[in-house]
Amino acid sequence: MKPKRRRPGPALAASLLGVAALTGAFFFKPLPALEDKGLLSSRDSVRVEAGTSGLCFVPTSPSGAKSTGLVVYCGAKIPPEAYAYLAMACAEAGYTAVLASMPLNFSILAPSRALRAAVAYPGVKRWVIAGHSLGGVAAAAFAAAGARSGKDSMDLGGLLLLASYPGSGADLSTKSLPVVTVGASRDALATPARIAAAGARLPAGSRYVEITGGNHAQFGEYGPQPGDGLADIPGPTQRKATVDEALGLLDRVEAGGGK
Repeated sequence: MKPKRRRPGPALAASLLGVAALTGAFFFKPLPALEDKGLLSSRDSVRVEAGTSGLCFVPTSPSGAKSTGLVVYCGAKIPPEAYAYLAMACAEAGYTAVLASMPLNFSILAPSRALRAAVAYPGVKRWVIAGHSLGGVAAAAFAAAGARSGKDSMDLGGLLLLASYPGSGADLSTKSLPVVTVGASRDALATPARIAAAGARLPAGSRYVEITGGNHAQFGEYGPQPGDGLADIPGPTQRKATVDEALGLLDRVEAGGGK
């Protein structure tokens, strides 16, 4: 007879569970958001509200509101609030902007989360999805799937990739979708070379912009990121360039050039 295997005792089982919990907590521990807290409060031109889709920035002037909106997918472990600068700037320009709430701050776990924004704001007719780092990978996968999940879908007008590129399984090359990729010369994570290598998976005519002196982390406001390069320009300078590209794409889609 084979000897019976002894099951781990309660103490050992508890220790193993503890180690697993600590490992998970470390892996999923969010990076700190260093955003200006003032960006999370409503002002005369923008109402900031929390909803099922995430943190929403809504223009308060009905006459100034545009028919195009923006959804932002956070990078891995990065709190959505770290991109409040982008949402507020776009909302001040008349575009409803949503910082999508993601499970454990991993956009790749819910690539179709933008659908919630479409339901919450039916007055927005078409959407641009912006994704930073792994959030861009999730956004590209959602776009490649036709911006749909099951029976639900949304009108996707454009894609903005920040320090990101489509994964190997997301081929957008045959789609008529305006895509803008913003990279940074000092980014040691989503390097310009890696972005260029994935260019064949983007639609023809996609725009690539490289911010000289910028790095990976300065696309958000959450501090330094391990493995990243050292930026040669201040964070606000890089983020202003990012806002400019986002508004340029939104204006193009709003004007009807996205179709």
